Amino acid sequence: MNVTGIIAEYNPFHLGHLHQITYVREKLNSDYIIVAMSGDFVQRGTPALLSKYTRAEAALLCGADLVLELPVQVSSASAEFFAGGAVSLLNGLGVVDQLCFGSEEGTVEGMQLAARILNEEPQGFRDLLKNSLKQGISFPAARSQALGRYLCTLHSLGEKNLSAFSDTLLSSPNNILGIEYCRALLRLHSSIKPATLKREGSGYHDLALKNNQAPSASAVRAFLSEQSGRTPSSDSVKDFSALENMLPAASLQLLKNAFSRQEFLTENDLDLILHYCLTGQTSEELSKYADVSPDLAARIINCLNDYRGFCQFTELLKTKELTHTRIQRALLHILLQIRETPKELSFGRVLGFRKSTSPLLKEIKKRGTIPLVTKPSSSAKTFTADKKKLLDTNTAASNIYESLICHKTGRAFVHEYQKQMILIP
Repeated sequence: MNVTGIIAEYNPFHLGHLHQITYVREKLNSDYIIVAMSGDFVQRGTPALLSKYTRAEAALLCGADLVLELPVQVSSASAEFFAGGAVSLLNGLGVVDQLCFGSEEGTVEGMQLAARILNEEPQGFRDLLKNSLKQGISFPAARSQALGRYLCTLHSLGEKNLSAFSDTLLSSPNNILGIEYCRALLRLHSSIKPATLKREGSGYHDLALKNNQAPSASAVRAFLSEQSGRTPSSDSVKDFSALENMLPAASLQLLKNAFSRQEFLTENDLDLILHYCLTGQTSEELSKYADVSPDLAARIINCLNDYRGFCQFTELLKTKELTHTRIQRALLHILLQIRETPKELSFGRVLGFRKSTSPLLKEIKKRGTIPLVTKPSSSAKTFTADKKKLLDTNTAASNIYESLICHKTGRAFVHEYQKQMILIP
């Protein structure tokens, strides 16, 4: 069998994601598509708009065969650790032939070269990185600048071509993530081959919805945030008409259903609980959480009296050296009590699958080096301490997500262990 892995957030699932699945099925001739998808919290340090089960259902209805969860310790991590954990999950299944990801570049050669340099860190690159850091810019920007200069030196591109080179390969979000995927594959000596397709439609940060053009997930969320303040009713469904050419029909219907029940979360839903988590802590205690440096911890304490909400506090803490997303991740890690990120994942949590994938599941069981978890409550009783800690932290995060939804909607709480996988015929 020919199996392709996809790493995604589907926050929410839109036409660009459908295009990727169609490409994998038709151009890569894949018999099965396995998606490693972020759980209830995502890489930018916020809750996912819709629950992981709703997003898994959208993926399955739109062509995926098996959806596995990236635990919150990985799904909320920086690009390097996000990619490393996700790739280790796919690699541990023992059946994945290629990893397909979207990119602004559209070819893997440049990303693979950049990945080798970042992994090996030759002396020339380290010297350039040191010089870039002296300029006082953030580490991601300094590393991008150093890598661009080093590659230009290797290929004799000259200084005049540096800006254009960096803008295409090194400064685009999907390219950066693609490089991290390639780095992870190299570190693991994986047999999985990277494959990419050029991103089409709106740019990653484009907040505008454009007719007959695949939107960015950010644009969809921005549009929906305008709708979230309205009282849901049968009359308000027409407000989603702007998304009819942006999302596949199945995904759009799931989105409408969730909004009609108020079952969605945004950053604003973290306002009160985050303030509670920050209150009474010392800078020493805060600095123990992932992505919280001593300087950021001290800044949090000093600014706490001016806290008004998650988004406002993020802006208040932002500095030239700390990116907006880095601060959001740090605050989320404090809220969820995440202190470290695993470099590799030791199990795969199944969120849903097609019933026709039994041959795939049998192959994973036979060839995989990590177990698949279908009943977390049962696995928790048999796991080693490290595996159980990973599972327990993720379970607690999902229960917090569920609690926030219940507070918003008034419906009864359902523990993570009681929730059912999504099964599609």
